[in-house]
Formats: sequence, structure tokens, C-alpha cells
Amino acid sequence: TSSDMGGYSAARATQLRLLAHLLAAESAQALQNKVLREEHLRLALESSSHRSAQETREGVQLRAARWAVEDRDPAAALELLNQLPQGAARRTLALRTKLRATRLARQTAPALDTARLLAKHRAFSPAAAQSIVRGLALELLSGAHDPAQLQAAWQSLDASERVMPELVIHAASRLMALHGDPNLARSWLLQVWEPVMQPRSELGDSLRIKLIQVLEQGLDSIDAAWLARIEIAQQQRPRDANVQYLAGMACLKRQLWGKAQQLLSQAAMALQDATLHRSAWRALALLAEQQEDVDAAARAYKRAAEV
Repeated sequence: TSSDMGGYSAARATQLRLLAHLLAAESAQALQNKVLREEHLRLALESSSHRSAQETREGVQLRAARWAVEDRDPAAALELLNQLPQGAARRTLALRTKLRATRLARQTAPALDTARLLAKHRAFSPAAAQSIVRGLALELLSGAHDPAQLQAAWQSLDASERVMPELVIHAASRLMALHGDPNLARSWLLQVWEPVMQPRSELGDSLRIKLIQVLEQGLDSIDAAWLARIEIAQQQRPRDANVQYLAGMACLKRQLWGKAQQLLSQAAMALQDATLHRSAWRALALLAEQQEDVDAAARAYKRAAEV
């Protein structure tokens, strides 16, 4: 009360009053009494209007923003964060709260910007930072609904993000799904082709399969340089059924029937991915039909149906 504060300077008394309201708000939050919490928050913010209590006020606003996130009210959290002075808004705790709020609000672009800032501040381990940024960038690319939107999302990524194999392959895959330009998709893929296809690549099969599926969709318009890359990759990875499959499908498009049949027959015996496996047997069925080998075609269609 005012009489209890009599022995303190006005500034000190204001600060103690503010802290008392903040503690009461904390207790109300622990008891899940939102009404009482909001009342004490309001009184704490009123108490902190004095210039000397500015830093404490920022702490109250930040605490209130974190509680709004816990209440799953990202709009309220972001409003409180936007009221912070620029210096306070760029502190790690404020940025962490903003990241949670923007993700909750499905504001992917601002969330990605915030994650980049946190990474710059070393708020996460390098691996965690890369994982968070990559996840948000994937969300941003997935949110595009036409090729123009996708290209804009792609250009908004940092240069370091545009060489991450997962992002490059996802962007190219999304572009093909949106009926975009296959040449543009291939130009994106070119920068990760070597790391993904080199014999000792540490990148997983799932990523390689996704890349193969993207290239397969554009085989009709593929040029000699890409065909040469595929052939070299198949020679460098002779036991990789996924690359054998891609090389076989490329030969099929070029009407190199014998080579296509050889590669696809080898691939069909070892493919683990169901989609590629089924597609390989269907391609072999078509080749058999072309040779008027009805029995071989029937067997291949049967194998495709069994996958």
C-alpha cells in the first residue's frame, strides 16, 4: 500500500508495486485464473508507465506475450511483442516468443525471418537452427499455390538455404506439381545433382528418389546434357536400383528399347520404393507389348499389380 511504500523513493515504490502485481499475475497464471491474471497484468502495466520503470515494463509485456502464446492466442502475443521497443524486441527471449507466436499463427514468412535472427544470435545449436530454418522454408514452399508464388517464395530464401538439397528438391518437386517449367526445375536441381548422386553421398535414398521422380516428370523435354548426367550417375552407382530406374526411363523416352529393357529389368528386381517399383514393371509391360510378347506383358502387369 502507499503507507507501506512511504520509506522508498517514488521510482523504487513504483517498481515494487509493479513487481507485486507481476507476482500476483504469475500466481494467477499457475492457478489458471485468466481473469485475475489479466487484472494484475493491467495494474502492473499501469504501474510501469513511469520512465524509470521502462525495463521492468518490457519484462511485463514479454511475460504477457508468453502467456498469450500458452493460451494459444498468437494475435494477442504478437500485438504485445510489437509494442516493445526495437532493442527489447530483438532480444533472444522476445525472438523465441515471436517464433512460437508466428508459427502458431501460421505466419510462415515472419517465422522464418525470426528463426534466421535466432540462428544469428546463436540461440540454438547449429544443427537445431538449420533444422528449424529448413522446416519453415519447406512450409513456405509448400504454401505456394501457383508457379509465380513458388518462384517468389524461392527467391525470398537466403543463398545458403537455396543450396540445401532438401529445399532444392522440394522446390523443384512443388514446381512440377504446379505444372511449372521443367527447365526451371532442372536448373534448380543442377546445383545439388553432384552431392546427391556422387558414389559416397551421405544423403539418404528418400531424397534421391524424390529427385528422380521430379526428373522423370520432365523426361519429355530433357536435353542431351541431362541425359549424359543421368548416364554418368548410373555408371558411378551401378548397383543403385533407383538410378538404374531413372536411366531406364530416360532410354525409354529416347526409344532405346533394348537398353531401357535391360536397365528396367535390373531395377525392377531390386527397387524398394513402391511407386518406382510399380512404374518399372508397367514400363516393362509396355515394352513387352511393343515386342508383341503377350505373355511377358501379362507377367509384368501382374507384378505391377502385386507391388
